[in-house]
Amino acid sequence: MIIENGHIQTLTTTGGGMLHGIPQPVVEQWSDPIPCNIRKNKSDHKGTYTDGKFIQCAAVLLIEPQEFTAKRIKVTDNRENELGEFEVQDVQYLHAVEALQITVG
Repeated sequence: MIIENGHIQTLTTTGGGMLHGIPQPVVEQWSDPIPCNIRKNKSDHKGTYTDGKFIQCAAVLLIEPQEFTAKRIKVTDNRENELGEFEVQDVQYLHAVEALQITVG
């Protein structure tokens, strides 16, 4: 059982390729929200580059076991605040708690 404090949505792509020699556009679409438990393990405003600053953020998310192959996800907390879009770094199945652990950065 996951103690829910947010949601994730996975980015899926369809289309693309060639049809009768004509390039077809890729269509990106967000999935339905999936309940998750969000635990930030790094969040700071120390990132800098030549003309400005950026926020560094990394988190560990737990979801119920399911087929998960997404490369990019959108994370929203339980107050409907969008925390950002992240690239999936690692996915592991945790046997002890029967949950899928997703690490993003």
